[in-house]
Amino acid sequence: MPELYSATPTTPEVLPNEPKPVANSRDFLPPSKGNVFSAFMVSPSADVRFETQEPEEEILMILRAHWITNIPWLVMAVILFWSPVVLRFFPLLVSFPAKFQFMFVVIWYLILLMYLFEKFLSWFFNMTIITDERIVDIDFVNLTSKKVSDADLDKIQDVSFTNAGAIGTIFNYGDVLVQTAAEVSEFIFERVPDPAEVAKILQRLRTEEKIEAIEGRVR
Repeated sequence: MPELYSATPTTPEVLPNEPKPVANSRDFLPPSKGNVFSAFMVSPSADVRFETQEPEEEILMILRAHWITNIPWLVMAVILFWSPVVLRFFPLLVSFPAKFQFMFVVIWYLILLMYLFEKFLSWFFNMTIITDERIVDIDFVNLTSKKVSDADLDKIQDVSFTNAGAIGTIFNYGDVLVQTAAEVSEFIFERVPDPAEVAKILQRLRTEEKIEAIEGRVR
């Protein structure tokens, strides 16, 4: 029977001027985690992209405000949800015709739905994206308006962080302040999870980018 496949090991030819493979220098990044609704997403899949992303640009992290920061408006939504039931016990509302009361309740819940929708969009679309080339800060204003600012990693001058009081210390979230030499001189990542880890990663990425720039000039 003829031999279809050969398992004989071969030794690859090494060219004298061939550069040695470089080990992955981003081992300081946490393991891949999170999904599109996470406040702290690391190394998302290739399907996750943003509109100004370059073809070869890789998303390393996506940050949003910590989920605990949504509690106040969720509590307010619960109060507003039960308010019509409470108002039925007030003589003023009961004195109106039944059709008027029905329309009042419908309009009330429509307003509540709009309130929830707006709060969720504000949390979901206010984000910071860290790529292998730059940081991108997206401020969601409304459905028709947003502000996008970015700065290259090698333009970062200083990175600092603060925890947001006692609650921020307990749940480990806070603000990360980034000083840059770019057109936008200051970026603030507000109430993001694990601000110390985010600051450390940005410092390492800045150092990595500067080393690559120096090696490029030497070559």
